[in-house]
Amino acid sequence: MNRTRLATTSIAAALALALAPSAYAAEAAEQGIVDVGLPALLAPMIVGPRLESYAYIIIVLAPTGANKVLLIREKVPFLRDAFLRELNKGTIVKAADTKAVDAEAIKTRLTARMNQVLPAGTVAELKLEQIVVIPVQPGS
Repeated sequence: MNRTRLATTSIAAALALALAPSAYAAEAAEQGIVDVGLPALLAPMIVGPRLESYAYIIIVLAPTGANKVLLIREKVPFLRDAFLRELNKGTIVKAADTKAVDAEAIKTRLTARMNQVLPAGTVAELKLEQIVVIPVQPGS
């Protein structure tokens, strides 16, 4: 009797896991398009040879359709890796103001990286939802 219960429970759990992605996709379709938020990134703000501050950046991707949400969420680790590499590869500081982040340049660079990870037509817009500059040394 215990083996029968265990087998039934195992089959029910396997079915629940197998049906979860399609159930989620159906739920997203009913609710409309939902933006996909990525975990926050910390990017160094380097001026000359010196680390001046860090930029705390929150990125949100707007999918082209409700059916693209799950595809984007599956690729979040790869997007995060690509974005971190891109932000650490070059400067993110505005030329005119070394205490500010060049949001337009970052958006352009990250969009190019995003297009390397995701299929074309998956994301309608990459949004930089929030950028907070955190100085390395307080008072600077």
